[in-house]
Amino acid sequence: MAPSRGDGGGGKADPSSTSINFPMILQSLANQALIGSQIWTGGSGYEVLIEQAHPDAGAVFLGVAGTVPLLALSRAIETSESPYVAGLNLSTNMAVLNLFGPKSRPASVLAISLVLASVTGVVEETVFRGQSLPAFSNAFGEGDVVTGFLLSTLLFAVLHTNPLGFFKSKEAFVDNFTLLILQIINGSAFASLYVLTGNLAVPILTHTLYDFYTFYKTHLIDVAGQMEYAEREALMPKCSSSKIENMWVRRRGEDWLRDARRSFYLMDTNHDGALSRRELRIALYSYGIYLSKPQSEEVKQAADADESGGISFDEYLEFIGPTGSRYKAVRYTLIGPT
Repeated sequence: MAPSRGDGGGGKADPSSTSINFPMILQSLANQALIGSQIWTGGSGYEVLIEQAHPDAGAVFLGVAGTVPLLALSRAIETSESPYVAGLNLSTNMAVLNLFGPKSRPASVLAISLVLASVTGVVEETVFRGQSLPAFSNAFGEGDVVTGFLLSTLLFAVLHTNPLGFFKSKEAFVDNFTLLILQIINGSAFASLYVLTGNLAVPILTHTLYDFYTFYKTHLIDVAGQMEYAEREALMPKCSSSKIENMWVRRRGEDWLRDARRSFYLMDTNHDGALSRRELRIALYSYGIYLSKPQSEEVKQAADADESGGISFDEYLEFIGPTGSRYKAVRYTLIGPT
């Protein structure tokens, strides 16, 4: 299962860990081995896979083509500033951080992502599409494929969420409900490819490519790439001519300034050295600050002292004020002193 956009989470990330989390990877593979036990032991799952999966050129073409709309949806979610998908994106990044650490490892993560995605694609498509779909059709629909389609897709979606999360808090409910809807869409896409082609190899390839994209792209760009960018900028010497930086060094020390720079550049996702309204709004979700578009525009205008269209690091320091608190700065901007 790909993290978050493929399952219900990944646990809390350990930012202090810089190595690949092999125990977690082995646990994920063990889970898939358990789900697909009838495949590996030569049982009914193995028979379904052998009989229904035909990896010919046509299957490869259709499998790749089937991935395109799913990746387009995934990309739309990744770049969305909607609060309804903010938790989904954050949990995906945290799960991948937990798996592969904050350091970019293109070769090793490529290999591990291929293994995880391939095993997941084979197991879940064999179980949910090759076995569950016809079983539900026969048991509840007298052979009606639509019944099997709907029930197997719903089972797939439910098992890719955390049911207990629906009852933890309003935010957790929204995150899990959004994930449930996403997995219904994904499961419907995989099931459609299976039903329309009759070839299990097609959804297997589509599922594999989709999960591989989620693992590898999230690691290289969204997690390790962004963290390494922020760390490089944080370790840059402070600008000796910046009165604002010098003032903060005197007040809080150089360590505090480095942490502030790191925080600022973690929010700067397009690496242009300034925060846009959109970047600011999305980043504030991570701190539990949910702003509407008009509110985020109001905050951006308050922080963008030179009206350049973006918030520079100096402007960011000025905006958060003497307390160094984003929350207090945003609150003051929106409702004034209290």
